[in-house]
Amino acid sequence: MDATGQIAAGRQAADAHPRPHGVSLRLLALGGAALVWLAIFAIIASVLLLNARSAVREETLSAFRLASAFATMRLPTDFERRDMMAEARSIAADIESQRHVAAELRDARGRPVALPPAPAAPPEAAPRWFAALLAPQPQSDLIPVTQYPNVLGVLEIRTDPQDEIAEAWADVRLILPLMAATALAAIGVTMAVTALVLRRLGLLGAALARMRAGDLAVRAPQTGLTELAHLSDGVNALASHLADERARNRSLQGRMMALAEAERARIASDLHDGIGPQLFALQAAVAQAGQRAAPLDDPPLAAALDAVSRHAGAIRDSARAAIDDLRLAPAEGASLAEMLQELAIEFTEIAPGVAIALDTAPALPEPDEAGRIALYRFVRESVLNALRHAQPTRVRVTLAQAGGALLAQVEDDGPGPAAAGAAGAGRKGLGQAGMRDRASALGGRYLPPRREGAVTVTEFRLPDAGPTDQGPDR
Repeated sequence: MDATGQIAAGRQAADAHPRPHGVSLRLLALGGAALVWLAIFAIIASVLLLNARSAVREETLSAFRLASAFATMRLPTDFERRDMMAEARSIAADIESQRHVAAELRDARGRPVALPPAPAAPPEAAPRWFAALLAPQPQSDLIPVTQYPNVLGVLEIRTDPQDEIAEAWADVRLILPLMAATALAAIGVTMAVTALVLRRLGLLGAALARMRAGDLAVRAPQTGLTELAHLSDGVNALASHLADERARNRSLQGRMMALAEAERARIASDLHDGIGPQLFALQAAVAQAGQRAAPLDDPPLAAALDAVSRHAGAIRDSARAAIDDLRLAPAEGASLAEMLQELAIEFTEIAPGVAIALDTAPALPEPDEAGRIALYRFVRESVLNALRHAQPTRVRVTLAQAGGALLAQVEDDGPGPAAAGAAGAGRKGLGQAGMRDRASALGGRYLPPRREGAVTVTEFRLPDAGPTDQGPDR
């Protein structure tokens, strides 16, 4: 089997036993990029939240300490004759207007004392879940408002991290969309690079598919990627090696066919030189015996001698037919067109009632010895099959060039393989295995008899040079 046959056999085996496929590279790239950016997002979000929580705690605690010190220092002593509640109310208003802290003034009965409204609007509040993540441990300080010997009220200072949390939320709202956009851009770039690699791999796959189909002249393209360049070089080296091996195999098979034809010719010569004279001597002896037995008037002996004569004639005809079948061509060293012309004349003598036409295109390339043998054998066996089994009135032999191949075609107007009954069945199987083997050995293609309209067509395509190019199917 040549390289083309090996590749085709491997393809059929792969189709018959498909191997399981893995994960798509596109899906793998998308999933990997998404997982990586989810991990990055989780890390950055965790760092942001931890930093924001620490900043909220430090800022709030610092503001709380400053507010407590401020209130302690500003509040008058117990012995001063001043409006202590008014002073405390002013201090509470000042603290309330500060960031990160809140103040509440209550009288001696525990009722809240109204404070002046804050001059600035509070920032947009953060969601509760976000505030719960950042909120530090609450701190509070109770400072009594006294005027000896009475307790007039109490000033409570508390931590209030809502504005700091709101600022952190504003930062997160700005950073998270930027991170999402960056992630999408990175995933898009990853998918674009993956698509580029897949397109390059697709070109390599297409080249491999054509090589697997038998077109070893094709070469894998250079994709422009260093990593894939080595793969392309390896594929091209493999294709060159297979092409060389196929050429060597075809050369060996051609030589084997030529040797086989030489052996057939030797056998035909031996049959002609060995059996021919013996059969002639046998018939001559039977004739002499008949002449000597005639005066004896012995009917049984005459009948026996007549039977021997008939059987000897039948053996002679069979031997002659075998010799004609083994012999290649009537003219050694002739061109293929001349060989087919002599063959058409021979068929006309065999079947004078059948119109046999030979149509040979001009300036056809001459095949090598193995090709000449294969094409000649194909035409001879196909026409003989048509004459023996189809009972045609017209047979046409065409030799032409089509799609880089030499095309030999035999047409007959017989009933065809589908409607020929038992005879058609014999016609279908006779000689086809040998013709198919010859075509495969030479990188050609044999198409068995098929019906096209009112005629039956048989074809043999043989590459005239270079790699196999079978041309378009009819």
